[in-house]
Amino acid sequence: MAENGHPHPAGGMTPHRAFEIVGIATFASLEVWLVVRLAHATSSQAAALPLLVAALVGYVAADFGSGMAHWLFDRYGTEQTPVVGQNFIKPFREHHVDPKGMTRHDFVETNGNNCIATAPIVAMGLTADLTTLHGIFAATFCASISLFVFGTNQFHKWSHQDRLPGWVQSLQRAHVILGVKHHDVHHTAPFDRYYCITSGLLNPLLTRIQFFPRLESLIFRVTGVRAGQSDAAYVANRNAS
Repeated sequence: MAENGHPHPAGGMTPHRAFEIVGIATFASLEVWLVVRLAHATSSQAAALPLLVAALVGYVAADFGSGMAHWLFDRYGTEQTPVVGQNFIKPFREHHVDPKGMTRHDFVETNGNNCIATAPIVAMGLTADLTTLHGIFAATFCASISLFVFGTNQFHKWSHQDRLPGWVQSLQRAHVILGVKHHDVHHTAPFDRYYCITSGLLNPLLTRIQFFPRLESLIFRVTGVRAGQSDAAYVANRNAS
């Protein structure tokens, strides 16, 4: 769910890019292994329902998680925040200055960080006891949430691209993945709605119940920390500089 920063120099191999490549290979290997194990363990009809429910729960959880991360990096901290400032906060906020910037990222830069983040979740799924329905549910949830978290940045990138394959457009129109018009709502100032960027499924509900403004109010009451500079202000400041 974390956007990456600026594109790597052409032909350059930084330590982080090497780490991203290893992360992608590790995630892909573990995810395939887990799916194969699940396929062998769920041949009976009794396992079909928990398998389906767990996959759907993982899909929805990935969308919610993308919204939480997006909101957090949009509303709290600065570019100078240790660890996350340059790697997460800055790219998220600069994205509203240059929305097309991420379309110039290659596959590794787009998806590497999310693979690194989700590989441990897939590994947890591999420890589940697939002889029980509870274990099947847990493993399927891990496989599903990891798969959709992995896809989040790619779905987000597609929502900003001008040309897309027909099958991607079909998934967008079916609201299976983040759609262009749906995501345009977030890119309308003051950039304080529709944070979820996996499918966007939860955005209308979270907006209707004022989930994020209420969460900000709760955080302020408990900690005294107020949500920081909004994306609208960030864009205005960058354009003025």
